Amino acid sequence: MQQSRTAVIADDDKETLRDLVKILESENFNVALALDTQHAIQLINKHHPLLIISEIANQNYDGISLFNYLRNEPNTKEIDPKIIALTSNQEEQNEVLSYESGIDYFLQKPLRKNAFKKRLSKFFGEEESIFHLKPLDEYEIKDLFFDIKKNLLYKLPSKDLIQIQSKSFEILLFLARFPNKVFSRDQIMQTIWGLGSKVTLRSVDIHILKIRQLLGDNYIKTIKGVGYLFSDKK
Repeated sequence: MQQSRTAVIADDDKETLRDLVKILESENFNVALALDTQHAIQLINKHHPLLIISEIANQNYDGISLFNYLRNEPNTKEIDPKIIALTSNQEEQNEVLSYESGIDYFLQKPLRKNAFKKRLSKFFGEEESIFHLKPLDEYEIKDLFFDIKKNLLYKLPSKDLIQIQSKSFEILLFLARFPNKVFSRDQIMQTIWGLGSKVTLRSVDIHILKIRQLLGDNYIKTIKGVGYLFSDKK
């Protein structure tokens, strides 16, 4: 099951939501807002998010029940999202129950924005996520199938072989394994060719162009002034 770089938030505190959304979007997350706990479950099943944040002491948001559901739901165990409890309630019992329900972190309102950013960095540190990918023999996303051992790319469902250059394959696979996350040309260059390479940033652009010529424009998106991302939207 493929996770997307999405955060699901279950809360209706406008000020807190504004701060959370602003910070998460600055970290290249797509944000889905839940109307209540049941809606949060629907969004989680739909998006397979990396991050789930829920209020625990609100009439519409029963975070403890949500966390217990996530802990016992097989599909959620498979994607293993980071889970954060959020509340303005000062009672220690709420924090205890949250941790007993399997959360990764407990946030008190009002939101301490810099501390939250640091926590995101610890959870989703770029260096760890980029350079310590779990090795795979194959990978599938959207209608693409990567045979990583043989460096072959197929188009699903017919599984037609796509003739693609080796470096283009590597760039496409790298971006595809972090869907909706933006990488600069320099990050892509260092990851694919290594530090100290004499390859120029223009080489990245050329390979992105070749990928688009092969697949069309619905896979690799340009984020002006920042870099490129692989879009997992169909």
